[in-house]
Amino acid sequence: MSRLKVAFVVQGEGRGHMTQALALGAFLRDAGHEIMTVLVGRSPFRSLPDYFTGGIAAPVETFDSPAQVPGADGRGVSIARTARDAARRMPRFVAGGLRVHRATRPADVVVNFLDLVGGVSRLIFRSRVPAVAVAHNYVFLHPALSGAPGGRLVKRLVLGWARATAGGAATRVALSFDPLPPAPDRSLVVAPPLLRPGLETVRARDDGYLLAYALNAGYGDLLAAWQRRNPDVTLHCYLDGGAAALRSPAGPGFHAHALNDRVFLDHLAGCRAYVGSAGFESICEAFYLGKPVLAVPTAGQHEQTLNAWDADRAGAARHGGYDGLDDFWGRPPTPSRGAVERFRAWVASAPAALVGVVERAAARGRSHGAGTRPGDTRPGSTRPGGRNGGAGQGGGP
Repeated sequence: MSRLKVAFVVQGEGRGHMTQALALGAFLRDAGHEIMTVLVGRSPFRSLPDYFTGGIAAPVETFDSPAQVPGADGRGVSIARTARDAARRMPRFVAGGLRVHRATRPADVVVNFLDLVGGVSRLIFRSRVPAVAVAHNYVFLHPALSGAPGGRLVKRLVLGWARATAGGAATRVALSFDPLPPAPDRSLVVAPPLLRPGLETVRARDDGYLLAYALNAGYGDLLAAWQRRNPDVTLHCYLDGGAAALRSPAGPGFHAHALNDRVFLDHLAGCRAYVGSAGFESICEAFYLGKPVLAVPTAGQHEQTLNAWDADRAGAARHGGYDGLDDFWGRPPTPSRGAVERFRAWVASAPAALVGVVERAAARGRSHGAGTRPGDTRPGSTRPGGRNGGAGQGGGP
């Protein structure tokens, strides 16, 4: 295929979406394509890490996008604060959608990593540039995962939000811990995780410490308190802002770190076990290295409850809470070598699978002369595998 100009739209609320963009950007460049622009949905409660702006190798712009606002304790999401923030910034969301529309018009194809403004703007401004939506969240639209936890209303809201982020996309790519049966009527491609480049060269070891990632600073305080009660344990904790974000003093065995992808990866390689918010990518990275994982959903984020349940289902992590950290640390559930090897083989098929999806979306757009219709899943067009053939189960017909 001729060289494509690809635009990325990335949700800035979750670090994992940035990791996915870094990985897919590298795969697409290796295939001879260009990442022409990257637009990141800005949250006033998160910083844009240097490792992303420096590593994406493309111009980066930001725009206002909805955020999940922490409560007074700095831990879980406050529904009231989130709603007030959204109401206050609504005009900026509209302006951001117009900005995304204009910036992506010169592209051959757009890849949206779960940004709501990016998805809805395609419907409002009727973008004719073909698009692909990529996220783990879409896997819960698959019938094989219909038993995921949650009441009917909550699940409808969470999945409705996920569908809205894929507005106007020809294909929804559901990143999954493992292959799933085809779902021809769901317009889904089930594909391997998009993990950061270089992970395959990391060698796991056990240096005896606990590694943690705290999405919100209040969870960092909770982990620091746990370490004070367990002074013989060395705990390395990553959180936005590092030690300055903590509200209470930490013990000598607690080491707070600002976000840094390479240093985090080295700590992950050397930890005895990992505990953190139930983000898809960090669980996948730990599983890839054979590490025991305790996945703790952030309060008020049902999508993380779904992630933790799915990780438990796939054998990638134990679903639990910080009140179970003593038991977890006492008997970390190390995944079997066979499970890790099967997962690594699945991850290795990601480049061909994801590049193929993007190339096919662009080709369909060119054949139509002006973009693709949402839900266009003609026979053979949405099965992952790219130029090297099928890489896994999934997808629409």
